[in-house]
Amino acid sequence: MPKMKFLLVTDLDNTLVGDDEATQVFNQRLQSMRSQICLVYATGRSHASTCELIAQKQLLAPDSTIAGVGSEIYQDATLDLDWAEHLSQDWDKMAIASLAQQFPQLQPQSLKEQNPWKISYCLEPAAENSSIIQELQQKLTGSGLAAQIIFSSNRDVDILPQTSNKGNALTYLQKRLQIPSEATLVCGDSGNDISMFEQDVRGVIVANAMSELLAWHRECGTENHYLAGSACAGGIIEGMTYFWGF
Repeated sequence: MPKMKFLLVTDLDNTLVGDDEATQVFNQRLQSMRSQICLVYATGRSHASTCELIAQKQLLAPDSTIAGVGSEIYQDATLDLDWAEHLSQDWDKMAIASLAQQFPQLQPQSLKEQNPWKISYCLEPAAENSSIIQELQQKLTGSGLAAQIIFSSNRDVDILPQTSNKGNALTYLQKRLQIPSEATLVCGDSGNDISMFEQDVRGVIVANAMSELLAWHRECGTENHYLAGSACAGGIIEGMTYFWGF
């Protein structure tokens, strides 16, 4: 009988990456059971930036990459066109960008961070974060534009299709791979990871998590969510032991 496959979905910056020594231990641990685990990186980075980080930090090659906060899915260098088509429905990027331009506090991120299914801004540090995001969401909804705003790391504002985020992308992959919830583990540290923890899966919040994720955990966390005592990759290893016994 074939061994059960496990699905490990982890954020990169300040989760898998951030403590080089712990990342190396994680790589060794995972390498020894690589055939059993489907490894997915879920990041706010663009696909190109993710590939640079994988090379720079000598990360294991993933089976799939969820890039751009869930707005793109890649197998190797190939864009998943089914996911792209799914996100394109009811998505009017030009109209949304034009509406967002009414907010001078939002500074567009570099061109390489934009893609057909994501518009990314930086919010000026002095700005009243919550009220601006609330107002922008109200304007989008009022204009009948199907979009969601994901705010993370106290500065990053990503506007995505209503059907897109890391959590929905993870569920899409989970169904395609036919891996059950109890064999799926997600790991993260910031606000753009919340959608993954909201799915019916097991989750590890690393010890160095940002305040927005810790606040979510206090309000919404369940026994399926483990707050690690270790930071970065050390926390992922802890969570694998806690939920899977290895």
